[in-house]
Amino acid sequence: SARPILEIYSASGLLLASVPWKSGPLVHLGWTAGEDLLCIQEDGTVLIYNLFCEFKRHFSMGNEVLQNHVLEAKVFHTEYGTGVAILTGALRFSLATNIDDLKLRRLPEVPGLQKAPPCWAVLCQDRVTMVLLAVGQDLFLLDNTSCSVVTPPGLSPSAGPYVHMAVSFNHRYLALLTDSGHGWMGLATLKEKFCEFNSTIRAPPKQMVWCTRPRSRHRAVVLAWDRQLMLLGNSSECIQFVLDEDSYLVPELDGVRILSRSSHEFLHEIPAPSQEIFRIASMAPGALLLEAQKEYEKESQKADEYLREIKDQQLLPEAVDECIEAAGYEHEPDTQKSLLRAASFGKCFLDKFPSESFVRMCQDLRILNAVRDYQIGIPLTFTQYPHLGQ
Repeated sequence: SARPILEIYSASGLLLASVPWKSGPLVHLGWTAGEDLLCIQEDGTVLIYNLFCEFKRHFSMGNEVLQNHVLEAKVFHTEYGTGVAILTGALRFSLATNIDDLKLRRLPEVPGLQKAPPCWAVLCQDRVTMVLLAVGQDLFLLDNTSCSVVTPPGLSPSAGPYVHMAVSFNHRYLALLTDSGHGWMGLATLKEKFCEFNSTIRAPPKQMVWCTRPRSRHRAVVLAWDRQLMLLGNSSECIQFVLDEDSYLVPELDGVRILSRSSHEFLHEIPAPSQEIFRIASMAPGALLLEAQKEYEKESQKADEYLREIKDQQLLPEAVDECIEAAGYEHEPDTQKSLLRAASFGKCFLDKFPSESFVRMCQDLRILNAVRDYQIGIPLTFTQYPHLGQ
């Protein structure tokens, strides 16, 4: 008999606000690009709240959705803003590409669809928003006017029915998973295959999301079961992680957030500068400069040996840049300081090294470390930070 409670927490788990839920049954919750909360109700009404549970406005997804109710809903983001996609009880899809400039679109009917599809996703290509859905072993692509059958290139015909699909954060890549644990990764246009993979676990995962970095050549997806994660990509090997609690995955620009009742972790590809400096027995310029600075603090003559080795190869400017860049990707302030001290040490031996990048990195890290504090709870990464101003 008690009313449900809507609660909003910071990323560090601090309660920001809560309010008794007085509206209708909810089907889906999602966030806008401006960090407002979208609450999608069974009757197709979408309520918008701010971070402090204060009601801002509402809108309806149309009479057809009102009559047939909402079976499933997804919130998605495009260059035009935040959109909402609805699957109704009549097994028809409705779209609103931008909730701030509401134009509702009812997509064409899918022939032979008799129950909710096991998986579907929203694709954004060439300024057109479409829905891709699976019905058994067939894939249907719905755009404004037509419904067409599409086939992923290179996928084995005996792969089995689809149970999961995932679109990357930038809408460029698509991953498909079948009930046999066999998967396909490629372009979201379905014109190019990157690789196929096998999860070796027949039980369907709870989630499948992309884990990529901008401009990286490595592409991977994360599958999540109750207390196990598996990272799969174009390598024949997979990486497995055991979790202490049931967790929820949130894909982002440069990695995946793993949220549980008691922890918040971030899984991502290690950036190239960090790999070069910290890999075992590395002879990269940045690694040698870091060692030189540490030996200098110990008043050891090895500092001179390391420094000469870098200077003889004329790689000192590159070593300084590498340490500065790697400092940005580190989350621990002690490691950041160690790398910046190494960069500052290397700058002393260069005549005309521009200091702007060093100063800017110090400023950026002060801001990032401040907002990452648990009392503020905004765990931005160095890759995400520049995108806030766009």
